[in-house]
Amino acid sequence: MNGRKGVVTFFLFLLLAIIILLQILSMVQSDRLYQRLNRLDKTLESVAPAVLSLRDEAVRVHDEGDALVWASRVEPKTLNPISAENDVYSRWITRLNIFEPLLVYDFDTMKLKPHLAESYQVSDDGLEITFRLRDDIHFSDGVPVTADDVIFTYETIINPAIDAANIANLYADVEKAVKVNDRVVKFFMKRPYFKALQILSFWDVGILAKHIYEFTDAAQFNKHISNPIGSGPYIFETWDVGRQILLRRNENYWGSKPKLKKIVYNFFTNTLASVQALRNHEVDIIIPEPEQFADLVNDEKFTKEFYCLRYWNPGVPFFYIGWNQDTIFFRDKRVRLAITYIINREQIVQHLLEGHGEVITGPFYIKGNQNDPPPIKSEPWPYDLAQAKQLLEKAGWVDSDGDGLRDKDGTAFSFRFMYSSDSALYGRLAIYVADEAAKAGIEVVPDPLEWSVILGRLTSRQFEAYIAGWAGDTLEDPYKLFHSSQTGPGGCNYVGIRNPQVDAITEQIRRTINDDERDKLYHRLHRILHEEQPYTFLFTRPSFRLVDRRFKNVIVHKLGLNYLEWYVPQSEQRY
Repeated sequence: MNGRKGVVTFFLFLLLAIIILLQILSMVQSDRLYQRLNRLDKTLESVAPAVLSLRDEAVRVHDEGDALVWASRVEPKTLNPISAENDVYSRWITRLNIFEPLLVYDFDTMKLKPHLAESYQVSDDGLEITFRLRDDIHFSDGVPVTADDVIFTYETIINPAIDAANIANLYADVEKAVKVNDRVVKFFMKRPYFKALQILSFWDVGILAKHIYEFTDAAQFNKHISNPIGSGPYIFETWDVGRQILLRRNENYWGSKPKLKKIVYNFFTNTLASVQALRNHEVDIIIPEPEQFADLVNDEKFTKEFYCLRYWNPGVPFFYIGWNQDTIFFRDKRVRLAITYIINREQIVQHLLEGHGEVITGPFYIKGNQNDPPPIKSEPWPYDLAQAKQLLEKAGWVDSDGDGLRDKDGTAFSFRFMYSSDSALYGRLAIYVADEAAKAGIEVVPDPLEWSVILGRLTSRQFEAYIAGWAGDTLEDPYKLFHSSQTGPGGCNYVGIRNPQVDAITEQIRRTINDDERDKLYHRLHRILHEEQPYTFLFTRPSFRLVDRRFKNVIVHKLGLNYLEWYVPQSEQRY
């Protein structure tokens, strides 16, 4: 009996010892675990930004989807990037979305960097430029992008049978393009050109697929206005003429796909209707009229739902009135200057632009080095009705029959003033110019037309006067606007300025690689244009955008907005 109790006592003691030992081991293990956790905490602290970045990226992967819906004031005439009818409205839809260049501008540094090309080389004399294409690039149909496509794009642009003189003039200094192999193409220049790297990267056009666009009849290519196919992150889907253009994300895209799966361009001819559509969340982004922006930016309820963006960048347009110098009315520069005198541009900026703009005297970006600077800056011509009347009389325009309207050689000074009916601002400007001109004995007949009709009249030079804006560029080449060779069909010298000094300077600008020396030439040109008044230079203004706040990563870069980096959190997606 006592023996059995002893055995039981022994085993109980042994069990208790084991329990105590396990507890001690557990405490040691906990201490080691605590030490490990401390080390892990310190490690996490050191990599926290990376962890957060990964977390944000994980969120963004889930936030793929939705659409960016534009309210666009103007419907383009073509989506063919190699066309005289390709304008800023066409490029907004196709450039970087559908068609891609060899090099792209960095939105912050505003310097060119590789894109379809993985690298490039420029010879010391600037006469040879070589591009090496990436190995992984392909069009949306899966066909690889090769040197053949690059050369096809170049040869199509310079083909005189192709209706693209406004683009071809940029390539006048290129001697030839040579295919080295499927991945390498080399361009040879006749002479140095300061924009050679930009134009040979096809920044404004993008690379066209030879197997899609190849033609035997140039007329066939010129008629190719829809169904664009490129290598970009979006694919053209539909064009419901008069209503909408729809792009969808290229799921076969060779690069990093954008988060937004669709881009939609809805066409509104009425700016009030587009603002109402934005308020109703039927569209996501609009370009407002200046007075609309001025009202809405101070609307607290509106700004809680929408970004009100106002920013300067090299792409902002300058606005002007163009005078057709081949008409009896405007061949004399005294007449052109006289009409500039009767337009109070300061008043236009203060009242029609609500102060959101600046009076200009030339075609260059006011915040750039090309603009004629103080203290030798070309000062704006003042508002001076008396001086305008004196100039008109010296030019032979007098009221010979007492009807209140000036005339010369039997022709009454009555001209049609063409402007886009899509712009409320242009309509008000036309009325203002007509009222002021009447005080000087000139009849201005407002002529509102659709932009597509205006563009046709400009390229054929069938007009008397018009108001419009030219969008700016990171590197400005004024040759296409003011050189006398560009007055022909398809050229952009719509007003017909033919001035030997202007021709010589614009040619010299092209050959001048040094930025400082080229800026001096811009300033000389600026002063000549200020005297000649081929345009009445009106004003420039910052870019305005109203955007739904559900879009994130909306960053204003030095080059403007990059819509390809926007996304919508999944919880706020609508489409």
